[in-house]
Amino acid sequence: MNTDKSPKVYAVQCGGDMTNWAALDPYDERAGTFVYMPTFFYVVKHAEGVVLFDSGYHPALATDPEARIGDAAAVFQVEIEADDDLTSTLGRIGLKPSDVDLVIQSHLHFDHAGGLGELRQAEVMVQGSELAFARNPPLYQRDLYVQDDFADPINWVELDGDRDVFGDGRLQIVQTPGHTAGHQSLMVHLDSQSLFLLADAAYLLSKMRERILPVVLWNPDVMMDSWDRIEELEKEHDAFLITTHDIDFRERLKLAPESWYE
Repeated sequence: MNTDKSPKVYAVQCGGDMTNWAALDPYDERAGTFVYMPTFFYVVKHAEGVVLFDSGYHPALATDPEARIGDAAAVFQVEIEADDDLTSTLGRIGLKPSDVDLVIQSHLHFDHAGGLGELRQAEVMVQGSELAFARNPPLYQRDLYVQDDFADPINWVELDGDRDVFGDGRLQIVQTPGHTAGHQSLMVHLDSQSLFLLADAAYLLSKMRERILPVVLWNPDVMMDSWDRIEELEKEHDAFLITTHDIDFRERLKLAPESWYE
């Protein structure tokens, strides 16, 4: 691995939602009740530039979620403050949207791609299969994609598979489809440890370990294959797994701006 200075990774919370347990596991005894799930994006300060993994919510969700996401607002009851927009949340760690050089989108659901409109100057890496899926989503995921979130002009870099982002082994994009057709995750190799930012390749690690599928997915067999691959890479790199909606985030994660990983 490259011996240059270790990147820094910031887990930046940008709000969250009250989610029905049935969406996480329809057979869970808590189905029908709601649990708070945070939403994060991640900032990676690398020698080659500032990288954003996902871009959070669109600010309109703070005032009128039904107008923005329709029926999905009843299942994912968004809890966003006025200062959870991308500009404000980046400001907590001393950055502006214009400081971002590269965006890596795990996928293009509304809770991951809502800040792209503030990042027109950056290249945006996405799997080509995800972009095609998002532009013409099937009925069962239609409410989760807001076409305005990823409307042109965006400087897309369409991928077809894994990618070593800077060619130094530090940031590795890993295909993890299943939740959506083109979902991808990001492995970050720090000097101290490896972080595996899963995004929505799994909602809850405990459910992944038990191979219990959530309701929101594209292909259950492909998702199972992605879970197998995640655990193989976890073991190979002794990686720490981080999901975007971890309900135990306060206990498990180093939270920006006070803490970070390096």
